[in-house]
Amino acid sequence: MIIRGKEKWKEVIEAQKQSGLTIKKYCNDNHICISSFYKQKALILEEENTFLPAIIDKSNDVIDFDIDHHPISYSKQNLKILLENLL
Repeated sequence: MIIRGKEKWKEVIEAQKQSGLTIKKYCNDNHICISSFYKQKALILEEENTFLPAIIDKSNDVIDFDIDHHPISYSKQNLKILLENLL
């Protein structure tokens, strides 16, 4: 499948999310080059400067957030260490 244009790629990326399939399976089923999918997804996310919402419960030592429908929980201390090492 040949996909042209940013808006069409956005549609394809959203369709993959909604499908519940892995990227590999979705791309194989739809004859999409996996490397092109990842490249376009990265370009779109970079351009949109995606905001990552986080839920911080001050009574709890855990921060919960969601990345592409994957829930992640991190202790505040471990998250602090991770961010310090990334910066």
